[in-house]
Amino acid sequence: MSTITETLWPIEPHTAKKHEILRRYFQAWLPILGHSNKRLLYIDAFAGPGKYAGGEDGSPLVILKAARDHSLKMGCELRCIFIEDKPDRHAQLVRSLDDIRPTLPPNISFQSLPGKFAQHQREVFARVQEQVSCDGPTLAFVDPFGYSQTPYRTVAQLLRCQKSEVFVNFMYGDINRFLGVPERAPHFDNLFGTREWRNIASLTDPIDRLYAIHDLYLNQLLKVAKHVRAFLMVNISNAPDYFLFFATNSLKGLEAMLEAMWKVDPRGEFEFSDFTDAKKQPMLFAAEPDHAFLKRVLVREFHRTSIEFVDLSDWVLEYVSFLRSHVRTVLGEMEDEGLLTVPDAPRKRPPYTYPPGTVIKFR
Repeated sequence: MSTITETLWPIEPHTAKKHEILRRYFQAWLPILGHSNKRLLYIDAFAGPGKYAGGEDGSPLVILKAARDHSLKMGCELRCIFIEDKPDRHAQLVRSLDDIRPTLPPNISFQSLPGKFAQHQREVFARVQEQVSCDGPTLAFVDPFGYSQTPYRTVAQLLRCQKSEVFVNFMYGDINRFLGVPERAPHFDNLFGTREWRNIASLTDPIDRLYAIHDLYLNQLLKVAKHVRAFLMVNISNAPDYFLFFATNSLKGLEAMLEAMWKVDPRGEFEFSDFTDAKKQPMLFAAEPDHAFLKRVLVREFHRTSIEFVDLSDWVLEYVSFLRSHVRTVLGEMEDEGLLTVPDAPRKRPPYTYPPGTVIKFR
């Protein structure tokens, strides 16, 4: 991706998949936050030209159409900021936005800014602070070409705002390729927000490097966000391509992102997996959830312990990335197999249901 020079170029399979994830998450984000906030802010830090050579929508149009066409018409205001550096691409972005402008309702507005994201940080963060002052949420999509324009301090500044969420395309392939090049060192200092990456550059085992690069960036994000998940995108040759990092301070936000990931069919040119718990087992998002895997995790973590269903499903969301519906199904299977009991359940409790307050006792 970093070598593309054309104004418009063919959309790549992994880009289409990434945009589908973004669209689905945004569609979930709108009703969750739109009913309780007067204004939402969306930032696209590397917006591109707005479309691809085959006419497919770029990320700005993906977001605007998702808001315009949402089945639940929101009453709040949505403000979008689209930033693009290349003059020819920005000019095309303006044309793409002009085409859709007449179809948008009055509560959806946008501005397109020419130049690098770094050039507009003061203006962007002024808008973010306006959101903070009215207790409104911000969602930022950071999808760069390469790795030199996404300093950690900028991402961290966004996440220090309690209601900000950040979706980062972390270009692992380019990062891994150039990590040991001395003249690139300042870029990596900025990217990671630390000099600790130098300890990784000397690693020769590809898997060790993959884990180490992932872990370093993950841990940096966890300094400023309560919940961080990383999704590894691999190509048809099963080679790692990039990570999608999602950082939020809201468990509901994390749940909405996981629901989006499970709804996207990963079959085809690219597949993706939850990599945050990689040292245990990267979990591939497939058409059907792997109940046996979740069952093994629950047996391992909760053997001979008791826990309320809500706390259990929260834990699974945060650390294993299965949904509450998956947890209910697996608990029902484990109940049938005698692996757990529900000791204080009401007599008329429907089978395999776990209403609030239900305590699960693992054997």
